Amino acid sequence: MASAAEGRGVPRRVAITGLDTFAGLHTAERLLDWPQPPEIVGIDLRSPRRLEGRVGLHRVDLTEPTADSQVAEILEKERCDTLLHAGFLSHSHSDRSYAHELEVIGTLHVMNAAASAGVRKLVVLSTAEVYGPSPYNPGYLTESCELRPHPDSHMARDRAEMEQLLGLFADRHPQVVVTVLRPCWVIGPTIDSRVLRHFESARVTTLLGYDPLLQWLHESDLLDAIERVLRRDARGPYNLAGAGALPVSTLLRLAGKRARRVPHSVLQRLGYAGTLWSDGDAPAGFYDYLRFPWLVDVTRAREELGFEPEYSTKEAWMSFVVSRRLRRYR
Repeated sequence: MASAAEGRGVPRRVAITGLDTFAGLHTAERLLDWPQPPEIVGIDLRSPRRLEGRVGLHRVDLTEPTADSQVAEILEKERCDTLLHAGFLSHSHSDRSYAHELEVIGTLHVMNAAASAGVRKLVVLSTAEVYGPSPYNPGYLTESCELRPHPDSHMARDRAEMEQLLGLFADRHPQVVVTVLRPCWVIGPTIDSRVLRHFESARVTTLLGYDPLLQWLHESDLLDAIERVLRRDARGPYNLAGAGALPVSTLLRLAGKRARRVPHSVLQRLGYAGTLWSDGDAPAGFYDYLRFPWLVDVTRAREELGFEPEYSTKEAWMSFVVSRRLRRYR
């Protein structure tokens, strides 16, 4: 994929897959607040209540064999020039086959539909987890680094496979501006994920002898980045993270939380994690992200998109901590 931002390309008709996801819902609401909002076409199995009467919904299951033709027909009928693909799971799913069908095959359907319908711009949400945690990672991973997802994280593996296919698609269809966003772990007062549920506990399980630096991206900064790439043409992947990185121990101390330090060998003996995660992955598929570094370099997003996160890693973390404390008083 090419690497340079190409100027502006404000959309007139935007289709959003995964309208009922955090990114789909909140991006749609932001687009509706533009001074001259584009027409929004929702593609999902259900519509958020907050968008009822404001955004039309086309019910499509991206895991169905005919999903590509269904989506292409919708895009042509609605004359969509831009497609935001946000139809992904927020965390690893216990049914690996279903997860692969949705995230990889579903994205193939979306790509085929975009090419068939003549969509000009395709924006896809991925994750920085595709780089994988490793003691051999450089200090900061750039977009040119090899994708080496953790072998025990089927979500990271699926996203990396999806990105490989997306790269081939971009090369074969240069008329389509393909943008991929790779945020680090996203955090904030309203977003939910298995990662955040792990850090909600008063005692957070960590790896004995390991204290890696972590980055966080505030949920509102993720939405700002999505808006930016919808407003302008920018090809290729972009890393996203808040400014700065902090050790896990510092994050817990700032939040007044205690660490439950578990030896790595103990987690390994626990085997597959019905006892821990109920997501079909071995414990290392998550805990190695709290063991080895996987920090991302955000220079490209800053220089080409003008992306300057409002929240640093520390500020994003504290907004999450405060919001979870306030929930206890509701």
